Amino acid sequence: MRRVSLMAVAIGGVVDVGGTSLAGIPVVIYVMATSNIVTLPSVQQTVAVMTYIKTHVAVYAVLAALGALCSVAGGYVSALIARRAELLNGALSSWLCLASGIWTLASGKEQMPMWLFLLLLPLSPLLAALGGYFRLVQIRTRSSESVGAA
Repeated sequence: MRRVSLMAVAIGGVVDVGGTSLAGIPVVIYVMATSNIVTLPSVQQTVAVMTYIKTHVAVYAVLAALGALCSVAGGYVSALIARRAELLNGALSSWLCLASGIWTLASGKEQMPMWLFLLLLPLSPLLAALGGYFRLVQIRTRSSESVGAA
């Protein structure tokens, strides 16, 4: 268990989910501004935004790409803070994303077809591990540069 840094994993999880939420705000603002959703009563706006996103593949793809980048960033941050077992700490940083996904699935509030949801759920730890891998490559590159300079 000494290989896992709980603080690093927790912070990486917050970077993943928090970053995804923050990165999605401009997209939602764009959707609301370009589709006249703001003219609807506030109770109907959330449903209208979700419907718009589901029916416009490009907007959905942008949100998915932002979420993927934030998962990679969360894994990188986790590996950076942990300073050990970069791939493991990176992959574990997806805990909050996975927990959120499982809760969404259990509560029946998923916003996509079940098959797609189940297909994408394991992608989060893989992307987070990729962030840890990027950190590991960075460490190895710096090590080889310092050995070459000596």
